Amino acid sequence: MNAEDNTTAPAIITVAAVDDHPIVLRGLADLLHDVKDFDLIDTACSLDALLAGPGRHAQVVLLDLDLGDGTEPPDNLRRLLSDERSVVVFSAAAAPDTVRRAMRAGASGFVPKTDDVEDLATAIRAAAAGTGWISPQLAFLLLTDDSPDKPHLSPKEVEALRLYATGMPLKTVARKMDVSPETAKQYIDRVRQKYRRVGRDAATKVDLFKRAIEDGHLDRHAEGMA
Repeated sequence: MNAEDNTTAPAIITVAAVDDHPIVLRGLADLLHDVKDFDLIDTACSLDALLAGPGRHAQVVLLDLDLGDGTEPPDNLRRLLSDERSVVVFSAAAAPDTVRRAMRAGASGFVPKTDDVEDLATAIRAAAAGTGWISPQLAFLLLTDDSPDKPHLSPKEVEALRLYATGMPLKTVARKMDVSPETAKQYIDRVRQKYRRVGRDAATKVDLFKRAIEDGHLDRHAEGMA
């Protein structure tokens, strides 16, 4: 048996795309055609058209925020997420508040249309795996954004959040930070309190993971968190 016989083929991720510009959809089809673990099963110029066709069965939907048909982005996200699809926003608009609103509404990823296909592919794979992803450039914009509902975290609190939110137990976080488990717990407790004060839930580890993605504290696909 040769080496190729032992190679496990990657799982195929079914993808669909919604954008009101046919040329963008054609470009996406060309870009994703060469990605071996993707199957682009449908493209549509409206959400109604996508949900009426085979695209409704896609694992991951690429969604343009401004479809130009009078529909609102939060409503479109809710409609897609109601059947447990994952959504990656693929948009020309990438201001920090736009990105954060989309991520809070349930998007698994946000990729500007100026990014390259590798970023888009990474976001799709992260969405299919049930985790979140934004590009390093967007993460930097979110990290430096001073929106009133973004709590100010100390460097130690950010470090504890990054480690804990990606799946590490508190004892491991403490060891990585070279502090006691009680001190590590205090950092995480303070992070939760600060998010609670600005009206953003952070009661669970999954919540903390989402907040870390939304605010740019995790700037790439984070391992260890389902």
